[in-house]
Amino acid sequence: MSGIRFEFDPNCLPEIMRSEPVRGALKAEADRIAPIARTIARSEVSDEFADSIHVVEEVRPRGRPTAAVVADSADAAGHEHGTSSTPRRRVLGRAAHTRIDGVT
Repeated sequence: MSGIRFEFDPNCLPEIMRSEPVRGALKAEADRIAPIARTIARSEVSDEFADSIHVVEEVRPRGRPTAAVVADSADAAGHEHGTSSTPRRRVLGRAAHTRIDGVT
């Protein structure tokens, strides 16, 4: 062994989470998911629903950054989770678990 010892300081975690590499990685993953979700939405729901899907970046109140793929159409929750008159499609959930090479 080289004798090097690493001790993680949890007080640094907020600074790490706010760093550009972490925020960039969150955004990149959301940017990967969004077009997949739009494709699923266009084929199974409608163009209007697909057009409502986009990436939203925000910082939570305690400083944690997020990048999320959201659908903000009025019927988005119904298509995602289903209702008595709308089948559950899980467009966003399925897109998040789909890999580019098609392996889930």
